[in-house]
Amino acid sequence: MTIRYPTFVMIQLRVAAARPIHPVNLFRNVRYKSSRGALPTMEMPTIRPQQSHRIAARELGELPTDMGLLPDTFIMPTGKNLPSLIISPASRLQLESRRLGQRIYDWRDKLVYRYFVGKLHLWEPKNVAVSLHKDMYTAFSQGDLETLRLICGDGLLESFKKRLMTRGRARMEWKLHEYVRPAKTVSNKAHYYTGMNLSRRQAVVRLHSLQSLTRFNPQGQIVEGTNIPKEVVEYLVIEKKKVDGVESPWHIWGTTAETIGTFISEASLGL
Repeated sequence: MTIRYPTFVMIQLRVAAARPIHPVNLFRNVRYKSSRGALPTMEMPTIRPQQSHRIAARELGELPTDMGLLPDTFIMPTGKNLPSLIISPASRLQLESRRLGQRIYDWRDKLVYRYFVGKLHLWEPKNVAVSLHKDMYTAFSQGDLETLRLICGDGLLESFKKRLMTRGRARMEWKLHEYVRPAKTVSNKAHYYTGMNLSRRQAVVRLHSLQSLTRFNPQGQIVEGTNIPKEVVEYLVIEKKKVDGVESPWHIWGTTAETIGTFISEASLGL
């Protein structure tokens, strides 16, 4: 069934696709640290965001394999990172305003994507992220480079290659005991690039799990203190592209962190 949009809506969609608007980023991303315990030794490497991918692609005349984190990816802080409405109301309201504004921009981009590319399966990233998360850490602990090559982006794959070379033949075993909380999609973006035969889906999924990493010495004995289960919170970034009508499967781009605002404390102003 073909959806027919009114003429004025079609005009707005074409303008939006040709000139994507992104709100001014007043925030910075920082590494999230779980308040429930230290992260295990095998921590996912974080890839630095790259926001000039579209310009770079046109200048080089080719499509880069790793296009980076989509601009204005917003992840609402939690726990101690979330300003209190009582102690820091201005900071909290600024974050809430940013979240609402970003959702509006994201839905605009989804509508453009739906019109030019096709149907969106908005619930898909959550389930895919859980599966990829298990496969990635299992493959890394086993030194399975072929599996990592299939499910990881180029930047993340290179990071894993270096870590495997450093590790050598040392044996380790990763175990997922349980997911403490259900997986939650905290960012779900879709972007259509006008004139490039390219579209992208990118999502950030919050995974709160209980996991352990066991290391073995050359004699095959467990290294003391390495097999203790720990709670870990990760923000896994997954994406897929559609180039010249051919869509790739979901893969892991890397990890990111909660968005923390650079605010002036009301207490410092005597409010």
